Amino acid sequence: MIIQVLALLALVLALWTVFRFAMGLRWAKVSREDARAAEQARGRRVVAEIPVSDDEVVFFVEDDAGFYWGGRQARKRDIRGARLLLNGAVMASFVREGETLPEPAPPEEYEGHEKWEVALYLRTGREDRVGCGSLREGASRELAGRVFAAARSALEQR
Repeated sequence: MIIQVLALLALVLALWTVFRFAMGLRWAKVSREDARAAEQARGRRVVAEIPVSDDEVVFFVEDDAGFYWGGRQARKRDIRGARLLLNGAVMASFVREGETLPEPAPPEEYEGHEKWEVALYLRTGREDRVGCGSLREGASRELAGRVFAAARSALEQR
């Protein structure tokens, strides 16, 4: 009888743990969907969901005036060009007609994971980097590609 009670308690504890985990995942998904809806209600388009940490996601969004991510922004009219970077090495680049970009820094030492970024070069001389993470299996590459394509598209439309 005691063994059956202990087995029942272990089962209840395991089920409770799984339930809490599932509800945590659901809450995170609903929170992201609410944040996405709020950005869309402001007239912005979500280009990418960039993971900053295991439990934080930043939206890279755009509207007619510019790009916004993690409390930072870049006005479309101020973008001179951009580079798609893998561990600091240039994978792709574009520049506004009549503009030049500074020489890229040498690539970083390979640390065993891919670090994808998009460098936005502004007319003020400032360079803003959009860190797209270092997830495996191409997820970060895809996010960086979306950010880079959005920046390129905005520049080509102007």
